[in-house]
Amino acid sequence: MNENINLPLATGHKTNKKMKRIFALTALLTAVIGSAMGQTKIRTAEELMAIGTDKEALSGSYILMNDLTLDGWMPIGRMDKDGETGFSGTFDGNGRTITLNSFYPETDNRSVGLFGVVDGKGEIKNLRVAGKPTYTDGQKFLYIGCIAGVNKGKITCCVSTAELTCEYAQTEPHKKVKALSGYEGGQYGGCIAGVNNGEIRHCYSNGSIRVALGSAAGIACGNGLLVTGRLSIGIGSGGMSMGATPGSSKGKYGFIEYCYSEASVFSSGNAGGIVVITHGTCIMNNCAALNRLIEVRGAGKPLPKASPFPGGLFGKTMFSHAKTQFYYLENMSLRRYDGNDVEQPPVKLTPKRAVPLSTIQKESWWRLPDGADRNMKQKMIAFPFGSDETAPWKWDEQRKRPVLHWEATNR
Repeated sequence: MNENINLPLATGHKTNKKMKRIFALTALLTAVIGSAMGQTKIRTAEELMAIGTDKEALSGSYILMNDLTLDGWMPIGRMDKDGETGFSGTFDGNGRTITLNSFYPETDNRSVGLFGVVDGKGEIKNLRVAGKPTYTDGQKFLYIGCIAGVNKGKITCCVSTAELTCEYAQTEPHKKVKALSGYEGGQYGGCIAGVNNGEIRHCYSNGSIRVALGSAAGIACGNGLLVTGRLSIGIGSGGMSMGATPGSSKGKYGFIEYCYSEASVFSSGNAGGIVVITHGTCIMNNCAALNRLIEVRGAGKPLPKASPFPGGLFGKTMFSHAKTQFYYLENMSLRRYDGNDVEQPPVKLTPKRAVPLSTIQKESWWRLPDGADRNMKQKMIAFPFGSDETAPWKWDEQRKRPVLHWEATNR
Protein backbone atom coordinates (compact mmCIF):
# COMPACT_ATOMS: atom_id res chain seq x y z
CA MET A 1 0.00 0.00 0.00
CA ASN A 2 1.33 3.41 -0.91
CA GLU A 3 -0.02 6.63 0.61
CA ASN A 4 0.88 10.06 -0.69
CA ILE A 5 0.29 13.66 0.21
CA ASN A 6 0.41 16.83 -1.87
CA LEU A 7 1.10 20.03 0.03
CA PRO A 8 0.41 23.56 -1.30
CA LEU A 9 3.64 25.24 -2.39
CA ALA A 10 3.19 28.99 -2.53
CA THR A 11 -0.22 30.63 -2.01
CA GLY A 12 -1.15 31.61 1.53
CA HIS A 13 2.03 30.27 3.14
CA LYS A 14 1.20 31.09 6.77
CA THR A 15 -2.48 30.13 6.53
CA ASN A 16 -1.75 26.83 4.80
CA LYS A 17 0.96 25.99 7.30
CA LYS A 18 -1.41 26.56 10.24
CA MET A 19 -4.17 24.48 8.65
CA LYS A 20 -1.74 21.64 7.91
CA ARG A 21 -0.54 21.69 11.50
CA ILE A 22 -4.09 21.35 12.91
CA PHE A 23 -4.95 18.59 10.45
CA ALA A 24 -1.69 16.71 11.05
CA LEU A 25 -1.95 16.82 14.85
CA THR A 26 -5.48 15.38 14.63
CA ALA A 27 -4.21 12.57 12.42
CA LEU A 28 -1.34 11.84 14.80
CA LEU A 29 -3.65 11.73 17.83
CA THR A 30 -5.74 9.10 16.07
CA ALA A 31 -2.60 7.05 15.37
CA VAL A 32 -1.39 7.32 18.98
CA ILE A 33 -4.69 6.04 20.33
CA GLY A 34 -4.39 2.98 18.13
CA SER A 35 -0.72 2.32 18.82
CA ALA A 36 0.57 -0.88 20.41
CA MET A 37 3.66 -1.90 22.41
CA GLY A 38 4.65 1.73 22.92
CA GLN A 39 5.04 2.40 19.18
CA THR A 40 2.79 4.71 17.22
CA LYS A 41 1.98 3.15 13.86
CA ILE A 42 2.49 5.47 10.89
CA ARG A 43 0.23 4.47 8.00
CA THR A 44 -0.22 7.72 6.08
CA ALA A 45 1.80 10.71 4.97
CA GLU A 46 -0.38 12.96 7.16
CA GLU A 47 0.59 10.99 10.27
CA LEU A 48 4.26 11.17 9.31
CA MET A 49 4.04 14.93 8.74
CA ALA A 50 2.56 15.42 12.21
CA ILE A 51 5.75 14.26 13.93
CA GLY A 52 7.49 17.47 12.89
CA THR A 53 4.83 19.84 14.23
CA ASP A 54 4.84 19.23 17.98
CA LYS A 55 7.61 18.98 20.60
CA GLU A 56 6.01 16.00 22.31
CA ALA A 57 5.54 14.24 18.99
CA LEU A 58 9.24 14.72 18.20
CA SER A 59 10.16 12.52 21.20
CA GLY A 60 7.79 9.66 20.38
CA SER A 61 8.40 6.11 19.20
CA TYR A 62 7.13 5.25 15.70
CA ILE A 63 6.98 2.35 13.29
CA LEU A 64 6.22 2.73 9.58
CA MET A 65 3.53 0.36 8.32
CA ASN A 66 3.30 1.33 4.62
CA ASP A 67 5.43 2.63 1.77
CA LEU A 68 4.79 6.39 1.47
CA THR A 69 5.21 8.99 -1.26
CA LEU A 70 5.82 12.60 -0.17
CA ASP A 71 5.41 15.78 -2.24
CA GLY A 72 6.18 19.24 -0.86
CA TRP A 73 7.79 17.68 2.21
CA MET A 74 8.60 19.76 5.31
CA PRO A 75 11.47 18.05 7.22
CA ILE A 76 10.89 16.59 10.68
CA GLY A 77 12.98 18.82 12.93
CA ARG A 78 14.82 21.93 11.77
CA MET A 79 17.62 24.43 12.35
CA ASP A 80 17.01 28.15 11.96
CA LYS A 81 17.86 31.53 13.54
CA ASP A 82 16.11 30.45 16.76
CA GLY A 83 18.25 27.33 17.16
CA GLU A 84 17.57 23.61 16.69
CA THR A 85 14.39 21.58 17.01
CA GLY A 86 15.50 17.99 16.65
CA PHE A 87 13.82 14.60 16.50
CA SER A 88 14.62 12.87 19.81
CA GLY A 89 12.47 9.75 19.46
CA THR A 90 12.78 6.43 17.62
CA PHE A 91 11.64 5.89 14.06
CA ASP A 92 11.60 2.29 12.82
CA GLY A 93 11.17 2.21 9.05
CA ASN A 94 10.20 -1.46 9.32
CA GLY A 95 11.88 -2.17 5.98
CA ARG A 96 9.51 0.19 4.16
CA THR A 97 10.33 2.79 1.50
CA ILE A 98 9.64 6.52 1.65
CA THR A 99 9.75 8.19 -1.77
CA LEU A 100 10.63 11.89 -1.58
CA ASN A 101 9.45 13.72 -4.69
CA SER A 102 9.93 17.32 -3.56
CA PHE A 103 10.48 19.60 -0.57
CA TYR A 104 8.43 22.55 0.69
CA PRO A 105 10.17 25.82 -0.34
CA GLU A 106 11.25 27.33 2.99
CA THR A 107 13.64 30.25 3.48
CA ASP A 108 14.66 29.92 7.14
CA ASN A 109 15.36 26.21 7.66
CA ARG A 110 19.04 25.35 7.26
CA SER A 111 18.78 21.58 7.70
CA VAL A 112 16.88 19.56 5.09
CA GLY A 113 16.08 15.89 4.59
CA LEU A 114 13.35 13.47 5.55
CA PHE A 115 14.50 14.55 9.02
CA GLY A 116 15.98 18.04 9.33
CA VAL A 117 17.79 17.42 12.63
CA VAL A 118 18.12 14.16 14.56
CA ASP A 119 19.30 15.10 18.05
CA GLY A 120 21.48 13.08 20.42
CA LYS A 121 18.61 10.91 21.68
CA GLY A 122 17.06 10.26 18.29
CA GLU A 123 17.33 7.05 16.27
CA ILE A 124 16.33 6.22 12.69
CA LYS A 125 16.55 2.60 11.53
CA ASN A 126 15.42 0.03 8.95
CA LEU A 127 14.38 2.59 6.35
CA ARG A 128 14.86 3.13 2.62
CA VAL A 129 14.56 6.61 1.07
CA ALA A 130 13.99 6.86 -2.69
CA GLY A 131 12.85 9.47 -5.20
CA LYS A 132 14.33 12.37 -7.17
CA PRO A 133 13.89 15.43 -4.92
CA THR A 134 15.37 18.85 -5.64
CA TYR A 135 15.80 21.54 -3.00
CA THR A 136 16.58 25.15 -3.96
CA ASP A 137 18.61 27.06 -1.36
CA GLY A 138 18.69 30.85 -1.39
CA GLN A 139 20.99 31.50 1.57
CA LYS A 140 24.34 29.94 0.54
CA PHE A 141 24.16 27.87 3.71
CA LEU A 142 22.58 24.43 4.06
CA TYR A 143 22.95 20.93 5.47
CA ILE A 144 21.09 18.39 3.35
CA GLY A 145 20.79 14.60 3.27
CA CYS A 146 18.26 11.98 2.23
CA ILE A 147 17.77 10.62 5.75
CA ALA A 148 18.82 13.72 7.73
CA GLY A 149 20.30 17.15 7.20
CA VAL A 150 22.15 16.93 10.53
CA ASN A 151 22.53 13.73 12.54
CA LYS A 152 23.55 13.86 16.20
CA GLY A 153 21.84 10.62 17.12
CA LYS A 154 21.85 7.18 15.47
CA ILE A 155 21.10 6.17 11.90
CA THR A 156 21.32 2.39 11.51
CA CYS A 157 20.39 -0.15 8.83
CA CYS A 158 19.21 2.50 6.36
CA VAL A 159 19.48 2.77 2.57
CA SER A 160 19.35 5.71 0.18
CA THR A 161 18.53 5.03 -3.45
CA ALA A 162 17.39 8.63 -3.98
CA GLU A 163 18.76 11.05 -6.57
CA LEU A 164 19.07 14.18 -4.43
CA THR A 165 19.82 17.61 -5.92
CA CYS A 166 20.60 20.81 -4.03
CA GLU A 167 20.46 23.95 -6.19
CA TYR A 168 21.20 27.59 -5.39
CA ALA A 169 19.20 30.68 -6.33
CA GLN A 170 19.54 33.75 -4.13
CA THR A 171 16.03 34.97 -3.42
CA GLU A 172 16.51 37.34 -0.48
CA PRO A 173 19.25 38.93 1.69
CA HIS A 174 21.33 36.58 3.81
CA LYS A 175 20.16 35.96 7.37
CA LYS A 176 22.15 35.17 10.45
CA VAL A 177 21.58 31.55 11.43
CA LYS A 178 23.12 29.02 13.78
CA ALA A 179 25.98 26.96 12.32
CA LEU A 180 27.73 23.75 13.29
CA SER A 181 31.37 24.08 14.32
CA GLY A 182 33.51 23.77 11.21
CA TYR A 183 30.58 24.03 8.78
CA GLU A 184 29.83 27.74 8.73
CA GLY A 185 29.16 28.39 5.05
CA GLY A 186 28.13 26.72 1.82
CA GLN A 187 26.07 23.62 1.11
CA TYR A 188 26.95 20.29 2.72
CA GLY A 189 25.22 17.30 1.13
CA GLY A 190 25.32 13.56 1.82
CA CYS A 191 23.26 10.62 0.58
CA ILE A 192 22.55 9.59 4.19
CA ALA A 193 23.25 12.81 6.16
CA GLY A 194 24.56 16.26 5.35
CA VAL A 195 26.70 16.41 8.51
CA ASN A 196 27.16 13.59 11.03
CA ASN A 197 28.05 14.25 14.64
CA GLY A 198 26.44 11.06 15.87
CA GLU A 199 26.51 7.46 14.65
CA ILE A 200 25.87 6.06 11.17
CA ARG A 201 26.17 2.28 11.09
CA HIS A 202 25.21 -0.44 8.61
CA CYS A 203 24.04 1.92 5.88
CA TYR A 204 24.66 2.21 2.14
CA SER A 205 23.71 4.40 -0.81
CA ASN A 206 23.47 3.68 -4.53
CA GLY A 207 21.57 6.68 -5.88
CA SER A 208 23.23 10.05 -6.47
CA ILE A 209 23.77 13.46 -4.92
CA ARG A 210 24.38 16.77 -6.67
CA VAL A 211 25.32 19.97 -4.80
CA ALA A 212 25.49 23.24 -6.71
CA LEU A 213 27.33 25.45 -4.22
CA GLY A 214 29.33 23.29 -1.85
CA SER A 215 30.57 19.77 -1.17
CA ALA A 216 28.97 16.33 -1.38
CA ALA A 217 29.64 12.71 -0.40
CA GLY A 218 28.15 9.25 -0.68
CA ILE A 219 27.35 8.86 3.04
CA ALA A 220 27.89 12.16 4.94
CA CYS A 221 29.59 15.30 3.66
CA GLY A 222 31.04 16.11 7.08
CA ASN A 223 31.89 13.76 9.93
CA GLY A 224 32.69 15.12 13.38
CA LEU A 225 32.88 18.68 14.65
CA LEU A 226 35.75 21.15 14.69
CA VAL A 227 37.19 21.21 18.22
CA THR A 228 38.68 24.52 19.34
CA GLY A 229 41.33 23.83 21.95
CA ARG A 230 44.97 24.45 22.79
CA LEU A 231 48.00 22.61 21.38
CA SER A 232 51.11 22.45 23.59
CA ILE A 233 54.66 21.30 22.83
CA GLY A 234 57.15 20.48 25.58
CA ILE A 235 60.84 19.49 25.56
CA GLY A 236 62.34 17.63 28.50
CA SER A 237 64.68 14.80 29.43
CA GLY A 238 62.45 12.31 27.65
CA GLY A 239 62.47 14.29 24.40
CA MET A 240 59.73 16.33 22.79
CA SER A 241 56.09 15.79 23.69
CA MET A 242 52.81 17.19 22.41
CA GLY A 243 49.50 17.63 24.18
CA ALA A 244 46.06 18.97 23.38
CA THR A 245 43.49 20.61 25.62
CA PRO A 246 39.88 19.85 24.67
CA GLY A 247 38.00 22.81 23.33
CA SER A 248 34.43 23.99 23.18
CA SER A 249 32.85 21.21 21.12
CA LYS A 250 30.44 19.27 23.34
CA GLY A 251 29.03 16.97 20.66
CA LYS A 252 29.58 13.24 20.37
CA TYR A 253 32.13 11.78 18.02
CA GLY A 254 31.15 11.50 14.39
CA PHE A 255 31.19 7.72 14.00
CA ILE A 256 30.67 5.93 10.66
CA GLU A 257 31.03 2.14 10.58
CA TYR A 258 30.14 -0.73 8.21
CA CYS A 259 28.94 1.56 5.44
CA TYR A 260 29.49 1.62 1.69
CA SER A 261 28.43 3.81 -1.20
CA GLU A 262 27.93 3.14 -4.90
CA ALA A 263 26.36 6.56 -5.42
CA SER A 264 27.38 9.05 -8.09
CA VAL A 265 28.59 12.27 -6.43
CA PHE A 266 28.61 15.69 -8.13
CA SER A 267 29.54 19.05 -6.59
CA SER A 268 31.14 22.44 -7.17
CA GLY A 269 33.29 21.95 -4.07
CA ASN A 270 35.12 18.86 -2.88
CA ALA A 271 33.44 15.51 -3.57
CA GLY A 272 34.07 12.26 -1.68
CA GLY A 273 33.06 8.63 -1.87
CA ILE A 274 32.03 8.24 1.77
CA VAL A 275 32.92 11.52 3.53
CA VAL A 276 34.49 14.79 2.36
CA ILE A 277 35.33 16.68 5.55
CA THR A 278 36.72 15.13 8.73
CA HIS A 279 37.20 17.09 11.93
CA GLY A 280 38.77 16.34 15.30
CA THR A 281 35.93 14.12 16.49
CA CYS A 282 35.83 11.88 13.39
CA ILE A 283 36.04 8.08 13.55
CA MET A 284 35.55 5.78 10.54
CA ASN A 285 35.76 1.99 10.52
CA ASN A 286 35.13 -0.67 7.86
CA CYS A 287 33.86 1.56 5.06
CA ALA A 288 34.09 1.04 1.30
CA ALA A 289 33.89 3.67 -1.46
CA LEU A 290 32.49 1.87 -4.52
CA ASN A 291 31.11 4.95 -6.25
CA ARG A 292 30.23 4.81 -9.93
CA LEU A 293 31.45 8.39 -10.45
CA ILE A 294 32.84 11.30 -8.41
CA GLU A 295 32.87 14.61 -10.26
CA VAL A 296 33.60 18.25 -9.36
CA ARG A 297 33.05 21.36 -11.46
CA GLY A 298 34.27 24.50 -9.75
CA ALA A 299 35.50 27.96 -10.60
CA GLY A 300 37.32 28.49 -7.31
CA LYS A 301 41.04 28.18 -6.64
CA PRO A 302 42.52 25.82 -5.76
CA LEU A 303 40.53 23.43 -7.91
CA PRO A 304 38.23 21.26 -5.76
CA LYS A 305 39.11 17.60 -5.29
CA ALA A 306 37.29 14.51 -6.48
CA SER A 307 38.47 11.60 -4.34
CA PRO A 308 37.15 8.47 -2.64
CA PHE A 309 38.96 9.58 0.53
CA PRO A 310 38.00 12.12 3.18
CA GLY A 311 40.07 15.27 3.64
CA GLY A 312 41.67 16.22 6.91
CA LEU A 313 43.89 18.78 8.54
CA PHE A 314 45.69 21.07 6.07
CA GLY A 315 43.96 19.28 3.18
CA LYS A 316 45.72 15.97 3.81
CA THR A 317 43.98 12.61 3.99
CA MET A 318 43.49 11.83 7.67
CA PHE A 319 41.73 9.24 9.76
CA SER A 320 41.35 9.87 13.47
CA HIS A 321 41.17 6.28 14.62
CA ALA A 322 44.22 4.02 14.63
CA LYS A 323 42.22 0.95 13.57
CA THR A 324 40.37 2.62 10.72
CA GLN A 325 39.84 0.40 7.69
CA PHE A 326 38.89 2.03 4.42
CA TYR A 327 38.50 0.49 0.96
CA TYR A 328 37.96 1.90 -2.53
CA LEU A 329 37.60 0.75 -6.13
CA GLU A 330 40.91 0.98 -7.93
CA ASN A 331 39.33 1.94 -11.27
CA MET A 332 36.83 4.45 -9.88
CA SER A 333 35.88 7.24 -12.30
CA LEU A 334 37.14 10.58 -10.89
CA ARG A 335 36.58 13.78 -12.90
CA ARG A 336 37.61 17.37 -12.24
CA TYR A 337 36.72 20.42 -14.31
CA ASP A 338 37.96 23.99 -13.89
CA GLY A 339 35.88 27.16 -14.15
CA ASN A 340 36.06 27.03 -17.94
CA ASP A 341 34.62 23.51 -17.96
CA VAL A 342 37.96 22.03 -19.04
CA GLU A 343 38.68 18.59 -17.67
CA GLN A 344 41.85 18.38 -15.56
CA PRO A 345 44.30 15.46 -15.34
CA PRO A 346 43.54 12.91 -12.62
CA VAL A 347 45.32 13.14 -9.28
CA LYS A 348 47.33 10.13 -8.16
CA LEU A 349 45.77 8.48 -5.12
CA THR A 350 48.19 7.95 -2.22
CA PRO A 351 46.01 7.08 0.76
CA LYS A 352 47.07 5.77 4.14
CA ARG A 353 45.27 2.83 5.74
CA ALA A 354 43.18 2.26 2.61
CA VAL A 355 43.08 -0.78 0.34
CA PRO A 356 42.22 -0.79 -3.41
CA LEU A 357 39.64 -3.29 -4.59
CA SER A 358 38.98 -4.93 -7.93
CA THR A 359 35.59 -4.40 -9.55
CA ILE A 360 34.56 -8.03 -9.03
CA GLN A 361 33.70 -8.87 -5.44
CA LYS A 362 32.83 -12.14 -3.75
CA GLU A 363 30.91 -12.81 -0.58
CA SER A 364 34.07 -14.17 1.04
CA TRP A 365 35.69 -10.75 0.79
CA TRP A 366 32.92 -9.07 2.81
CA ARG A 367 32.22 -11.83 5.32
CA LEU A 368 34.56 -12.58 8.22
CA PRO A 369 35.50 -16.31 8.14
CA ASP A 370 34.41 -18.50 11.03
CA GLY A 371 37.12 -18.79 13.66
CA ALA A 372 39.00 -15.69 12.45
CA ASP A 373 41.62 -14.50 14.91
CA ARG A 374 42.16 -10.90 16.03
CA ASN A 375 44.88 -10.27 13.45
CA MET A 376 42.61 -11.38 10.60
CA LYS A 377 39.76 -9.23 11.88
CA GLN A 378 41.99 -6.16 11.68
CA LYS A 379 43.00 -6.91 8.08
CA MET A 380 39.55 -7.61 6.63
CA ILE A 381 36.53 -5.42 6.12
CA ALA A 382 34.40 -8.02 7.92
CA PHE A 383 30.81 -6.79 7.59
CA PRO A 384 28.74 -8.69 10.21
CA PHE A 385 26.40 -11.12 8.45
CA GLY A 386 23.25 -12.34 10.22
CA SER A 387 19.56 -11.59 10.59
CA ASP A 388 19.20 -8.80 13.14
CA GLU A 389 20.32 -5.21 13.73
CA THR A 390 23.65 -6.22 15.30
CA ALA A 391 24.57 -8.48 12.36
CA PRO A 392 22.31 -7.14 9.62
CA TRP A 393 24.01 -8.02 6.33
CA LYS A 394 22.97 -10.60 3.71
CA TRP A 395 24.68 -11.38 0.41
CA ASP A 396 22.96 -10.40 -2.85
CA GLU A 397 24.35 -12.77 -5.46
CA GLN A 398 22.94 -10.76 -8.36
CA ARG A 399 24.39 -7.41 -7.29
CA LYS A 400 27.55 -8.92 -5.80
CA ARG A 401 27.08 -6.66 -2.80
CA PRO A 402 25.83 -7.07 0.76
CA VAL A 403 22.28 -5.86 1.48
CA LEU A 404 20.43 -5.43 4.76
CA HIS A 405 18.60 -8.37 6.29
CA TRP A 406 15.18 -6.72 5.93
CA GLU A 407 15.76 -6.32 2.18
CA ALA A 408 16.18 -10.07 1.80
CA THR A 409 12.94 -10.84 3.65
CA ASN A 410 9.91 -11.51 1.47
CA ARG A 411 6.83 -9.56 2.57
